[in-house]
Amino acid sequence: MSLEDTTAWSLSRLNTAFYHYYDRREHDAVLAFFAPDALYEVQGRRLRGHAEILDALNARPGPEQTIRHIMGATHFHTIGETTAQGTVTVLGYGGLTPTEAGPAPYTVATGGHVFELADHYRLDNGRWKIVHRIARQILTPVHD
Repeated sequence: MSLEDTTAWSLSRLNTAFYHYYDRREHDAVLAFFAPDALYEVQGRRLRGHAEILDALNARPGPEQTIRHIMGATHFHTIGETTAQGTVTVLGYGGLTPTEAGPAPYTVATGGHVFELADHYRLDNGRWKIVHRIARQILTPVHD
C-alpha cells in the first residue's frame, strides 16, 4: 500500500471515530482529534484551540437529544508526508431521546442536514490531527 493510500485510510478512520465520539458526547475523545492550535469554523463561529472547541462541544444539547451523523463522500485530495487536505460529506440527524424503548423520532427541523467539511490535517507525534476544519451546511430540509 502506498503512503498516500495509508494516509487516506488513516484520515477516513479519524473521521469515523470523530463522529462516533461526537454523537455520544464523549468530548474529550473528540478533542483528541484536533491539534492544540486547531481552528474549527462551525455555525458561524471561529473556535481557536482546545479550550474554545471544548467549550462549544460542552454547550451542545445533552442526553435529551439523540444525535447521529452518517458520513458520505470522503476525498483526500492533497496528501503529503506530514500534511493533508480533504473534504468529507456528513448527513446529520437529531431527535428527542425517547423515555421508553424505541428509536428517537426526528422532525424535518432536526433531520437530513448535509454538511461538507473542508479539512486540513497535520501529522503530530505519529498521529494525524485536524488543524483547520470548516463545516459548511450545504443542504437543509425545507419546511412545507
